[in-house]
Formats: sequence, C-alpha cells, structure tokens
Amino acid sequence: MNDYFPQEQGIGFRMGSEGKQVLRTIANRFQADNPPVPAVYYLRSRENFPISDDYMDEIRLHEKLTGLNDEDYACAWAVLTPAQPGEVHFRFSAFGPVAIYVNGELQYRTNLVQERFPQQVSDICLKLKAGENSLMFQCIATPLGCGFQIGSSSYKGRRIQFFSPLKERKGISGFLWAGPFKKPLSEIFASLGGIPEPELSEADTGISWYPRVRWSEEEKHLPLSERLFGSDGKGKELVAAARFRIPEAGCYYAQQLQGEICQGYLDGKPILLSDPLPAGSHVLAVRGRDPQIQVVGEDGRNLLPECPVPAAFSSVSWLYVGPLEQEEQMDMESLLTFQKPVKLAAKNGGATFWQADLPQMYLRPFNEGVLYGEWNYPLGVTLYGMIQTARLLKDEGMGSYVEGHMRKCTDFYDYCMWDKSVYGAAPFHNQLTTIDSLDDCGSFASALLEVMKDRQIPEGRKVSQVTAQYIRDQQQRLPDGTFYRNHSYMPIMNETMWADDMYMSIPFLCRYYQLEGEEGFLEDAVRQVKNFYRYLFMPELQIMSHIYDTHYQVQTKVPWGRGNGWVLFSITELLAVMPKEHKDRQEILSIYQTLCEGYRKLQDEEGMWHQVLTFPDSYRETSCTAMFIYGFSRGVRYGWLTDPEPYRESALRGWEALCRTAIDWKGNIYGVCRGSGYSFSKEYYAHELSWNVNDTHGTGIVLLAGIEMEKMKQTQG
Repeated sequence: MNDYFPQEQGIGFRMGSEGKQVLRTIANRFQADNPPVPAVYYLRSRENFPISDDYMDEIRLHEKLTGLNDEDYACAWAVLTPAQPGEVHFRFSAFGPVAIYVNGELQYRTNLVQERFPQQVSDICLKLKAGENSLMFQCIATPLGCGFQIGSSSYKGRRIQFFSPLKERKGISGFLWAGPFKKPLSEIFASLGGIPEPELSEADTGISWYPRVRWSEEEKHLPLSERLFGSDGKGKELVAAARFRIPEAGCYYAQQLQGEICQGYLDGKPILLSDPLPAGSHVLAVRGRDPQIQVVGEDGRNLLPECPVPAAFSSVSWLYVGPLEQEEQMDMESLLTFQKPVKLAAKNGGATFWQADLPQMYLRPFNEGVLYGEWNYPLGVTLYGMIQTARLLKDEGMGSYVEGHMRKCTDFYDYCMWDKSVYGAAPFHNQLTTIDSLDDCGSFASALLEVMKDRQIPEGRKVSQVTAQYIRDQQQRLPDGTFYRNHSYMPIMNETMWADDMYMSIPFLCRYYQLEGEEGFLEDAVRQVKNFYRYLFMPELQIMSHIYDTHYQVQTKVPWGRGNGWVLFSITELLAVMPKEHKDRQEILSIYQTLCEGYRKLQDEEGMWHQVLTFPDSYRETSCTAMFIYGFSRGVRYGWLTDPEPYRESALRGWEALCRTAIDWKGNIYGVCRGSGYSFSKEYYAHELSWNVNDTHGTGIVLLAGIEMEKMKQTQG
C-alpha cells in the first residue's frame, strides 16, 4: 500500500533499500535543491522607520511628516515577494484609518476598533500573486496618529522583507512614504489612471518620496568623509572598497585620482599601488582621507569598478566605512569579508558598517537561500543527518557543504546582533537573535557542536556558549527544574510542556557536556528525561502524551507520533554519552526500554507508525517512523535492549516501509508532518495537521535512521 505516490516510483522499488545508496540519493537531492548561495546585500536608509523586536515595520507617519494635520492624507508604499502566492496573513495595527491597495486594487480597510486601539494587533489577510506585489497604504491622520504597523503572522517561522518599488531605488529595503496631502490617493494619482505600479521612476509618480536618495547641492561639494559622516568625519580617514575584474596579469595598475592615500589593499593584503595587479576578480581597498582611485591598463583603458559584495542594486560600486582616527588599526581581512560590524574607536561611535555615497544609505545582508545558511530547529536536525551521512559515505564535498552552512550562520552572528541594535530587528537569523525558547537554539546548536567535532567553525564556540547560557540561566522552568513554555510569541503555547522540548534541549546539553566537561549540563539532561517522563507518560499505553498543560495540570492524552519520536531520539542521545557508572543510568535505561516496548506494539502491518500513534485512521507519518527506527537500531547496537531481536526486526521492517512508501527514487521524502500546534483533540493532529514533501522536520531524521540501520547491520554481522 502506498498513500503518497505510485508504487513504482518508490526508491525501494527502483533501487532497493540498501542504506548507503538511499542516503546518498536523499542527501544529493537536498544539496541540489538548496545550493550554497551567499548572502545578498541591499541598502537601507537610517532615515527609514524602525522595525520592532517582533519584526513589525513601524510606519509612524506622524513622526516623519512635518505639517501633517488631522484629516490629512499620507501614504506608504513597498513591494513584497511572498514565499508562495495566495492568501497571506499578517499581524497589523493602525494609528488611524488605513486603506491597503494590493497591485492597484483596494483589498482592505481598517475598522473602527482598529482605529480606536492603535496597540491592538489584528490578523489580516491579503491575496498576493507570485513574484513582486505592490502594497500601497493610504493613511488618514487623527489625534491618535497616522500610519500602521505590519509584520509576518509568524516572525519566528516566516519573516518578510519590504523593498522600494521605484525604479531608481531598486535594491533599497524598507518602505517609501509621502505626504501630507489634502485629498485621497485616487485623486493624487488620477493622472496615472490609479495607484502607481512598481518600476516607475519618482518623476513618473508626480510626487516626492522619502527617504531621500540624493545629496543636496551643498552636500555634493563637501569632502567625501564629511559628506558621509557629518562633522564627525571632518579631516578623518576612511576605507573605500570596490571589486575589479583584471583581465590580464601585470598590465593594470591602481592610479590615485585625488585625496590622501595611506595604504592600499588587495583582498585584504597590503599592496603598493604602483605594483601591477594580478589577473582575476579582486577587492581593491584604500585607506586615507577622501581617497579616490581608478584602475588603468597599459593601453590607457579604465576598468569599471563593481560592488564588492553580491548586491541587489546596480547603481553603487564603491563602499565606504569610517570615520577612522589616524592611529586606529583595522583588521582588513576581517573588514573585507563584509560580514561583521566594524568596530571603531569609542569617540567615533563604537561600531558601524559599510555604506554607499548616498544619504544615510547603509549596506544590509539578507539570506535568500531559505534552507542554506539559515538557523532554525528543523534545519538543525537536517544538518545533523547530513554531517553523519557525509562521515558514513566519506564524502568530503557533502561535509564541506554542511560546514559552509554552519559558517554562514555563525559568521554573521555578530553582525545580526549589531544590526538588531541599530534597526530594531536583524535581517535574518531571526530565531538566533531573538532567543526566548528552546526551539530557537537547542536543535541547531546541537548540530553545530556535532559538526565542530571534526570541522573548524571559527565562531561556533561563541554561538554555542550563547545557547548554553540561555538554557542554563533563562529558559523557563517549573519549580522542579523541568523546562516548560511560558513566554511564547504564540500565546496558546504558554503554560505548557511539550514532548518536542526534550529534543530541543537534551542533545545540546549532552554535546555541550562533552565539549566543556561541565557536569551540570549532563545532570540537567538527566533531570529533563526523568521529569518529562513523569509528566507525560501514559502508563496504560506505555507511550507519551504530546503536551502537559501546566495551567490545568493535565495531559492532553494525544500521543502525537513525532512528539513521541523526539522523546525516544533524545533518550538515546543521553544514553550514548552517559557514563555507565552514573547513579541514574539504570533509571534512564528502564524508561527507554519501557517506551520501546510501547512503541513497537503500535507499528502497523506495513511497517510504519501513524500520525496519532493509537489512531490507525490517521496517516502513516514518516518522521516518527524514522525516529523509532533510529531509537530501536541504536538500542540493538549499544546493547540497551534485553531482547534485541524483535526490535531489530521492527527497525528493518520500518526501513523497508520508508523506502517503499515514503521516499521516491529521486530522494524526495513524503508524509512528513508539518510543524505542530497544540490541541486536546486527536482530530487536529489526524486531519488538520497535514504532511508535506521534503519538510525539513523529516529529512535529517530519515538520514539518521538509515545511518543507524547501517551501523546496526555492521555490528550484527
């Protein structure tokens, strides 16, 4: 039986269930779908609106527009590209009447309650098309203000970024705004036939937009450092950088045009500007007072400079950072990675970042890889599976792919935290920079520590220490020390204990104990297993409830498949590192054996486990099946089971079932439950909590199941 695709499309049917072949196919598919793309850089004006720490753009027009009176009109405009077309939900609040035009058509108006209570956040839904969508907000000023706040409905799981719609402002993030007006937008833009479309020029729209992108005539005549940095830059040094593509070695030279140049650099290394330049693509930087250079060939040909980073804008080539004191030393190689805030002497403000020769326009990196270089808990499990697969297959390329993902995450950590302090919310790593739950840190940091066992991740230890400090000192706990949720951005999660949080904490605690040798982290892992078991165990079934509601002090009594999978998975992580002489080892082993017995009884005739373990009418679910295979295989291999043969047979049947019914011959994985909410009803889990293809909640788990199967077979002969 196959619920997901025709039987002949299964990898087991086409290629068999040999572990290494299946693992390679899945891992190669994941890498091909998610290539190692670099961060993309946009510009953002420091004059733009702030972003709240929960990722809502705060469009307070009453604070920006001079001469704005009650009943005046104003507008804000941006383009947004949704992850997928259709109905998109937003968190929204208004400081007065607001009308939202989507692609020129009126889609939403505020109601009286929203206009009366500016701090009340509502859920609104807009219908968006694929690609760029124009969002024009018409706002009316009242004594309560003028404008709105808007952000993703789930900023932890899906951030959104707004960008400028005007042609000459392509690649600038944030909203545009204009006003005040004495008449509505329909009259303002009547000559255009309606609300303007993106890609028009500012002149085409007939009005002036903020923030400004042009220098005044007076500013144009100022020295560069003074124009960029104001009075703080008068007489100070700066660094200028651009990329040049040198077609022929030894035939091109950097030539000073003006200013005072103290030092030149090629890809961060000091050079003499009189030296010939090597062929290839290079970042050329100079430090000095208002330095300006060009690259000229022996034939007199000038090479055009390019922006030194992958940029979403095309009108800017040179980037600048400063102001610098003459005696101030800079690590140029680090500076020219464009990945870290630039630390300045305290009297110059402490830290800054690269900017363009435009009014208050600074560089901001964005991660558009979605599943490469992103920090979130399902990807943590995926990368754990990928690095273990790379080790099993001895695949250096795959290992380097995982290393690159980890480096991209950790190398930008300092920048993202600094960016948050400047703009209100970081451009990516929204979970890592707003840690307030185990979901935000434990899973991914655990994978990071695993990768660091044989890969150099320069910033990895720092980020792992951030996670350790959060779990030890800040994570919410019950009086007995058990982790629970009571400070969630989703209120329904408050005052609850989730089986999932065993995985979000215990593997990290175990690896951090291995890294630092601090016994307290191991003891915390032991405490969590014992206490979660006490709160969630259902003795009549020998399995676990998904949730314990600490407010009502009751289990939900719904044995969600993946929730139980996390439990077994996490206990095996603890047993694998727990010293044999540990005073609680036998108790943890007994918990593991009891749960294994309960789970084995619920495997169906096809070899799979179901979305709700005790509800055969719910769908066959892939991630929990993989985790039970993983847990059983490890138990057989490590000798944790008193009678291993039934579990060995169960794991083999489960793996055959996955290869037959859940993995197609191209390495796509079906039947993985999407991220769960919380309910007392099995109907929610069985019928509303649907499955996805290639959901990262399952990819790594399936890889790990296959790896453990291979290891079990090897130890069993």
